[in-house]
Formats: sequence, C-alpha cells, structure tokens
Amino acid sequence: MYIDEEHVGSGNESDGNVEEELQGQGTQESLRIQEDMAVFVANRNFHRYRTGQYRQRLDGRTWKHCICRLNKNWQPLIPALIDAYTTWKYSPPPHIVTYTDPDASPLVDGRDFDINILDIHDLARVAVIPCGEDDEGAVTLVRAGYLGCTPQRPSLAISLRTLKLFYTIRMFRPSFSIEAFTKVVCHVHSVTYRRGYRSAISDAFDTYIIIRRHLDSRVAHELGQDTQNYRVLNSCPPCNYELKDEPPLKFSRMFVLDGNNSLKRMQGAGNRQVADDRVYQDSDYFLPEEYVNQFGNEVPRGHTQTEDKDTEEPGLEQGGDPTDGQTSMSETSPLQKCTSNWKAAAGDAAKKMWDGFHETGIFASTCRHGFIIWLTDMIRSGELAKYLLAITAKALEVFGENMLIGYDIGCSFSETIAKTSLNEAFQKKKCRTCVNAFHGYSHNALCQQSFHPTHIKGMGLEDLETLERIFSQSNQLAAVTRYMSRYHRKVFIDLFFQQWDSDKYANLGTMLFNNYIQALHILETEAAELAHDLEQFNLTESDLEAMWVDQAGHFKELGKERAEEVNGVAYVELLQQLRDIEAALERSHTAFRIQEPEDFEQLPPLSSYSLGLSKTHKTETRRRFLGEKQDNVLWEILQMESQMDVQRRWTPLDSEYKAALKYMTERKYLQALENLHLLVIKWLFEMHKLNMLGTGYKMRTHIAQALQRRAKAIRNAVNEYNKHALMLYPPRGTLDWTKVTHFSFIDQFDILRDTRHNVFHEKWAQPLYRELMNRVHKVSRAREEIHRVNIELRCLHTRIVDEEKLFASTLEHLGGSLMLGPVLEYVTRRREVNKLLISRINATYNLPGFTGTPYPGESINPMHEPDTSLPTSPGHNAGSSNVPHSTPDDRQPQFEDDNSEDEGPLEDDNEFVDDMGKVVDFIAGL
Repeated sequence: MYIDEEHVGSGNESDGNVEEELQGQGTQESLRIQEDMAVFVANRNFHRYRTGQYRQRLDGRTWKHCICRLNKNWQPLIPALIDAYTTWKYSPPPHIVTYTDPDASPLVDGRDFDINILDIHDLARVAVIPCGEDDEGAVTLVRAGYLGCTPQRPSLAISLRTLKLFYTIRMFRPSFSIEAFTKVVCHVHSVTYRRGYRSAISDAFDTYIIIRRHLDSRVAHELGQDTQNYRVLNSCPPCNYELKDEPPLKFSRMFVLDGNNSLKRMQGAGNRQVADDRVYQDSDYFLPEEYVNQFGNEVPRGHTQTEDKDTEEPGLEQGGDPTDGQTSMSETSPLQKCTSNWKAAAGDAAKKMWDGFHETGIFASTCRHGFIIWLTDMIRSGELAKYLLAITAKALEVFGENMLIGYDIGCSFSETIAKTSLNEAFQKKKCRTCVNAFHGYSHNALCQQSFHPTHIKGMGLEDLETLERIFSQSNQLAAVTRYMSRYHRKVFIDLFFQQWDSDKYANLGTMLFNNYIQALHILETEAAELAHDLEQFNLTESDLEAMWVDQAGHFKELGKERAEEVNGVAYVELLQQLRDIEAALERSHTAFRIQEPEDFEQLPPLSSYSLGLSKTHKTETRRRFLGEKQDNVLWEILQMESQMDVQRRWTPLDSEYKAALKYMTERKYLQALENLHLLVIKWLFEMHKLNMLGTGYKMRTHIAQALQRRAKAIRNAVNEYNKHALMLYPPRGTLDWTKVTHFSFIDQFDILRDTRHNVFHEKWAQPLYRELMNRVHKVSRAREEIHRVNIELRCLHTRIVDEEKLFASTLEHLGGSLMLGPVLEYVTRRREVNKLLISRINATYNLPGFTGTPYPGESINPMHEPDTSLPTSPGHNAGSSNVPHSTPDDRQPQFEDDNSEDEGPLEDDNEFVDDMGKVVDFIAGL
C-alpha cells in the first residue's frame, strides 16, 4: 500500500500522531495500514541512521531535573521500604519464581508482574514478583528481595543480596568502585558491560544506603543511642566511661588534630551546574559548615612569603592559618622558627590545589585510641585556623576538663588560641597543646623541651600520630570520591569512618594489651639499668630533672645579648656622640672671630655687607642647633646613668668604657658566633637523637630531612662568621664548611669556647648525662602508661558489662516486634566483639606485671539500670549474656570466653578478617 510521506511527516511526533489516529480504527483495513506504517517508519529511520540524518525528539528536561524528580519520588516511599526490607531480611522470604532465559514468557497471574533482575548469587535474568491489591510496586520488590532502579515502573531490579555484597566489600575495600563491581556482575551473567548497568546499580545502591542508614537509626533509637553527641561521648569507652573512685589522670582526654588533602573533590568547569545538588546532613562526623565559618574571623588572615597579595584569587576561603594569631611573636622567636617551614609547605600545597578543587581535603580529630571525633571539610583552602578552632570549641562544649590537644604546630597554636574568644574557656578547663612525636622532631630543641610528648608529664607512651595511620587508610577513597558529587563524597566518607570506628572498637583490647606489654618491657629493661647507672654516678632522678631544667634555661638565652652589655654599648655611644657635638659646638663659636683670609678681595660695600650677614645667620643657626642637640643627648645620658646606677661618668680611661668599646668592636663577630653556636648545639643534639638505639627508619628519615634543612642554615652562619672574623684585629681563625659537616661532638668546635653561653662545662651537654636524662623520661612515661592503661582497661570492662545489661533488657522489651530482628543482629555482632575484648582484657589481667584492678567497677552514669520486675519470657534466651561479669568480691575472676583455651599469638584471631580480605581481593582481581 502506498503511504503519503508528507502525511506521515518528518519527525517522531508526526509518526506518533498517525499511529494514534490509526489505532482508533477498528477495521481490518486499519490493522493492515498500521502494519505497513510500522514497516515504513522502521525503514525510514534505519536509512536516516545510516546517512546521519536521524534526529531524536528534543527533551526540555535537564539531567538535574531528572535527578531531582527521582529523589523526590523516592522520599515518600522510604518508611515503607524500610519495613519491607526488615520483613524480607528477618522473616521467611516469599517464594520467587525466576527464569534464566530473558526471552521466556513467565506465567503471571493476577497483579503479579515480571521484571529483569541482576543477582550475582544467581544466574536468573527474570523474576516474577507477587503483588497484593494495595501494594506499591517498589515496596513489593523490596519485600521480594529486589530493589528497583526507579521508584515508578522500573525496567530493571537489583537483588538486595547483590547490594549487600557490594556494601560489605565497600566496608573493607573503600577503593572498590561501582563500575568495577558492575563489571563483575556482568561477567558472572555473561553479559556485555554497558554504562546503563552501572547507572542502574548506582541508583539502586543509593536507595539501599538510605534504607540501611534509617534502619540503623531505628536500632539506635531502640537502644537509647540516638541522643545528642552520643557517638562522640560513647564510641571510645576508655576515653568516655567514667567510674566511681577512679584514680585521677593528669590529662583526662588526649586527642589530635590534623588535615589531609587526599580526599579532594573536583569543582565544576566554568558555569556548569551539578546535577545532584542534595546535601548530606545525616552524618554526625561532619561539623556543619555554618558552625565552622563562625571562627573565620577569630584570626586575621596573614600572608606568607610564598603568597602573592596582588594575585590572590577571588572566592577563596578567607581566614588566618594556625600561626597568624601570634602577633607578638618576633622573628627570632623559637616558635617562629618552628612554624616557618610549616607555612612554606602549606603555601606550596595551596598553589597546587586551589585551581581545580572545591573541597581540598578534610580536617579530622581523633582520640588516642583511634576513634574519630569530628571532621570538617576544607573548602578551597589549606589548614586554616578556623578548622582547628571549630573542633576545639566543640570539644570545650562537649568534653570535660584537662584535655590535651596534639597538632603538628601545637607549640604556636597555643598562642593562637590565646588571641581568640576560646582562651577563657580553654584556660578554665586547664587544657594545653603539644606537638606530635614524629613531627615534633623537626622542631627546634627549645620547642621540643616544652611541647614534645616525650617530655610532657602525664602523657605516657602516646605519640599522638594516630591520624597519620588513619589517613594512610582513608587515602583509598581518593580514587573514587574525587569526581563524585558533594552528596556522594560525604556518604562514602561517612561509611568509611563508620567501619573504621567499628574496627577500632574490635581492636581496642589488643591495643591496650600491646601498650601494657610495651610499658612493662621498658620498665624491665630500662629501669634496672637506669637505677644501676644512677647509683654508679651518685645521681638521682631529681638531679637529672634539674639538669633538664637548666638545659631549657640555657636554650632560652642562646643568641641573646645580656642587658648590661646592650646598655653599656648604648651609654658609650651617647658619650661619643656628646663628645662630637661639643667639639662641633666649639668650632661654631670660633666662627664669630673676624679673620681676613689670604685670598681676601675688596668688594663693593653693599655686596660685602649682604654676604657677611648671610654667613653670620648660618653660623648662628648651626650654633643653636648644636646647643639643642647637646642638651638632648645630655638628657639621655643622665637617664642612662640613672638606669645603670653610674656614680661617675665614664671616661675613655675607665675599664668599663674600654670593655664596652671592645664589645662594640667585636659585636658583629660575637653575634655571628652566638648564632652559629645555637645552630650547632641543635644540630649535634639532633644527631645524637638520630643515632639513638631503637629509632625507627621513618623517624630517622624525618630527622635527617630536618638536619638537611638546618645544614643550610649552619652553612650560611659559617660564612657570616668567617666574614666578621676576618674584620677583627688581629683576625680570628675561620671555619672550613667541609670540615664542619664531619664534626659530631661539641669539643670539636673550639671556636665555641669564646661564646658567653658555652656549654663545655655543663653536665647536660655531655653524651653520658644526656643519655641518662632521656632514659629517665622514657621510664617515667612507661610508668604513666601503666597507670593510664589500668584505668582504661577497667573502664572498658565496665562498659561491656553495663552494655550487656542494656542488650538483655532491650531484647526482652521488644518481644516479637518488627525491630527485634535488626536489634538482635546488632546485639549478636556486638556480643561477638565483646567476647574478643574480654579475652584481651583477660590476657592483660594475667600478665605477670599487672598492677591494676582485675574486675569491673561502677559507672558514674550507667547505661542501663536493670528492671527486675519484668520476668524473662519462658524459652526466650535472646537476652542471655555470654559475657563474663565479675564482681569486686571475686577478686580473681574466671573469664569464660571462646578464646580462653587459646593462649597463642593474638594475631590468630584475625582469620575471619583475612578470609574476607581474600574474597575482596579475588573480586577486585576479576
């Protein structure tokens, strides 16, 4: 049959209109016309496709509009989806008919429908979903064990078992992307990978995460764990669980701050809009951006030498860095020297990331046991002071007193806090800052004496380098989050740190056990040798502490001039100035005498009078000026004499005058010598630290890099010294830089004996006494660690016992409710972890050198008070406890746990984690 092409039209819309018109005809002729029309349209479209003339119908909707509609349609279904998910997971699942052949025609009865599925555990391609009268399609799918890609009329569904597997893999391998997982699923089903499958799994996984997150919130609500700041105040029992009659600690809480620029996110190109503009607000890890920005003006922004004020890019985050609050710090301050390298490195890093990234990383805080406290996003900036101040302000608001905050430049950050509004609360709660142990070795010797963890009483063996270990793991996220939307980036970061805290809790007992072993080993090996050496040299620990204090005082005076020398120089300079003024004033008086010069020439009377009058005025003006200047200098001399208590004015023949004059001559030389002395002392002490027994490879490398930077400063100081040494009369000996680099003892620097602050006669400068001082600090920190771990172990044990009471009562209260299944799963997993922790606590209690209390205590704020009025249901043992509960009357408790018979290495209990890692590696290898 001939069909008029003009009547059909040239676009898909015309084709559709013709088809609708023909569909209204019910005759046999209309059916034949409809068939011919379909063939014609197919042939025409195929021809246009081959010739490049095919045009699709324009769609005015943007991708952003589609994403917003999709998320909006999912929201009202979430509560029902959670119930359906709980029913599917914790109740007998319905029988679902599946087919492996997608072209097969499944038998569908009533409202049942068939849908294409992806299931990594099954090769089925189609499933028949039973549907009730009033059920939503998306809810019915979840109840049957599948999750649609869209809330309405989905064409593909992903099995919940598949999404759960990917969720589990993501927990242990954060770098495993959705694209890689989709390729694995396609490979299992012998299907060619297409991006549409990846988008389908990604969309379904987004909804799956929302369901899991809301279900976890319901579980937390049933257990009473959804109060404000609950995670921060309860995630780490050793830090947060307070007991009655607990021995005091110098620092009730130690946590560390640091930034990491690996978890950056690319910003859009030009004016390109982001399709997914959702804001993730369900995480209690991230501090709100509005809260952080409150502290943006606490410290004014300063410019370092690496920044160009004229080329500052608009739109960057404003606010000072952690060192800009030190307005009173001089350029020669020891803390200023500590922060100069840090600011230079921060400036170089900023230049590399501000151009292409919106979030330039995260700023994190964690306790000494590795539990995350809070996170903040760094927005187009480096480590600004507002990030530290925001976390510090939150800590002052939530936590108690006696906190210790560690930071890479904690020495200067303490002065920054003093300039802000947080100083009053910071001082009232008796808090202080320090530097991390590893990074602290790049600070100068004076800073280390006050801020390094090894030298701070009450810190134990803690190095506060926890965040470096955390960042080394979280860097795996960078590969998959860098190009994500802002919403997805936060979701995956939140998931990672949830699993991190879970792993840290499971490893908590092992950590405390290892800390106890380390402290006992130090006391067994170092304490006895230290006592023997002290007895041999007739010293006490108090004597060594006094040497340490004297050393600190000596370092404070290095490079400084004494007040009497500075005043003497100023006084002599004033006397010399007065003598010069008096001589000039005497010459101006003689100018009034009339003398006829040899080249006298007779001038006209008018010219002779005018010239003489002008000379007279100039001479008189100079005489008055010199007289006033003489009075001013004389007044300053009188003030100096009063200040220095000079009874008789110095003359050039006096010894004080000669000494000051000599110092003025050698001042430049002595200043260069003092500066060289300061650098050499630090160099040699760091060299001693570099060669200490037990210093790890990475720490040696870090110290060596710091020494290389100081070597440049020493080389410049040597050149400055040689210049001024040659200017003296007679000239002093010079130094050869090539020989200086091989000096390893102070005695080899003979020129340093000329300094006013020489250390050749000081005991603490000798290697033997320095080694004794370091050993005293090491033994003292080990004793403090024993004391702290004794308290932390008991807190952990008490928390486990109280938590078991909470679990028992909660499970009994839930009975047969819908939430019994999710709560019971959480409780079961937690109980298994608690059994492992109890085995570690038991192993620590049984150590030969254990000095703590081997039973749980009583909490100040218990988690749960058991209600004995409610009888236990017959035959219901869901709330029974498998965790041992010792009482103070037992004194020698017997721990019954799964690991009580195995006293082998602690690493043997990680077989399950290793097996899971093998599974993940296998899937990643596909």
